[in-house]
Amino acid sequence: MNILHENRRLFCFGGMALLLLIVGFFQSWNLMFQILNLCLISAVMSLGVNIQWGYVGLFNVGVMGFAALGGLSAVLISTKPVQEAWQAGGTNILISLFIVLIGAGLIFLARHKLSRKAANYCTFLLVVLTYFAARYFYIPGTKAVEAVDPALTGFLGGLGLPIIFSWLVGGVVVGVQHGSLARLPWG
Repeated sequence: MNILHENRRLFCFGGMALLLLIVGFFQSWNLMFQILNLCLISAVMSLGVNIQWGYVGLFNVGVMGFAALGGLSAVLISTKPVQEAWQAGGTNILISLFIVLIGAGLIFLARHKLSRKAANYCTFLLVVLTYFAARYFYIPGTKAVEAVDPALTGFLGGLGLPIIFSWLVGGVVVGVQHGSLARLPWG
């Protein structure tokens, strides 16, 4: 038992290597390398969170948020658009997006131009109005989009550009977001 406890890491890594080899021999080597790739990415992200939270005590889920922004950028840039979905409900979803952007702009103006008390009331009112106005277009739009061949697509798709562009856009989006968070009082 003592030998097992002392060499626990060796047994764990050996067991994982054995499982990967089994997947490679009995399923496919491409699948094995995809699993290994995801394991390595997850390990690097876990190390980042562990260093911040485990050693320093700083709770920061921003690592995962930035990974999500990069992944979302990759999906929006590199997947092909689904024309039927755009025709079914794309317009309603775009209208709801513009309503949210306009509402956010009005909230920003209210927070900077009005007194604190008036800005708080105005912000509450604008959030409620924006929510219901955007929802009026968004719910029927998403139902229409999801009804278009839900087994294969059920989404609008992206721009259909090569993946290298999505990596660049993902890096820019994460960099801009990180820069904007650094200017906040708690960033």
